Amino acid sequence: MSHSNRSIALLLLIVAAALALTGIREFGVPAPAAHPAFGRGPTVVLLHGLGSSAQHWLPTARLLARRHRVVLVDLPGHGVTAMLEPFSLERATLALDLALANERGPVVLVGHSLGGLLAASEALEHPERVRGLVLVETALRPQFGAEQRTALLAALDQDYQGVLEAAYQSFGRDSAQGYALYQEVARLDPAHVKPWIRLALNADLSERAADLAVPVLAVLAERSWPQGEPWAEAAAELGYARVPQMRGMRIGGCGHFVMLDRPTELARAIERFTAMPAGEPVAVLR
Repeated sequence: MSHSNRSIALLLLIVAAALALTGIREFGVPAPAAHPAFGRGPTVVLLHGLGSSAQHWLPTARLLARRHRVVLVDLPGHGVTAMLEPFSLERATLALDLALANERGPVVLVGHSLGGLLAASEALEHPERVRGLVLVETALRPQFGAEQRTALLAALDQDYQGVLEAAYQSFGRDSAQGYALYQEVARLDPAHVKPWIRLALNADLSERAADLAVPVLAVLAERSWPQGEPWAEAAAELGYARVPQMRGMRIGGCGHFVMLDRPTELARAIERFTAMPAGEPVAVLR
């Protein structure tokens, strides 16, 4: 690297550190770590889910980078981003907003699972930052009743690793992938994972869904939106019924981690979505 390039790289690091420190001083939260952007075109920001990292997006991100500028973000407590203490959806949203403040204009936010919930929260709180949402295997409302949630949290305290393994086995496209995914989340600090699990079980943005002012595409695995089930039923179950500009898409032959199992189909769906003009009529994409 030349002396001038080293100087530029050092300056960028100093600026990034200063921005993060500004967030800590003014708002009490650090911005999440955003990996260096790559590709050229409209900006797409990719958010992973619980127990993952930006690395899980790479197969899809490389395809998107042919026509987009791609930014990968590690959520609090994951990858190279420190955990928020105390933790809440509001503080995680504020942290994400600090990262997006560095972008030159509104972006398409793509979130997987809990990353999608955070993306939706950002679009509700800071709509000027977001021009579209792609929510991959994301629910905007709790998927278990109150008694089930209480039982799950109690089980988590009694047998943390056992509950995680069972959950991630169900997420995989097969048992081998499920176990590999479990091994990744098992390496994380439980103090970083449990707050996200509580959020996943209890967060409900469905009552505010009507306030989402941007187009939304929900991408669902077939196990989440089975063949033959009307979109209206799936949308109601997942909390999308009141979203004004809503589209749904089903991708078959994959588990919960669509971006690992079907990167080509997912990248194509995101490209189609970002290319749609504003005001495009609502459609269900099969």
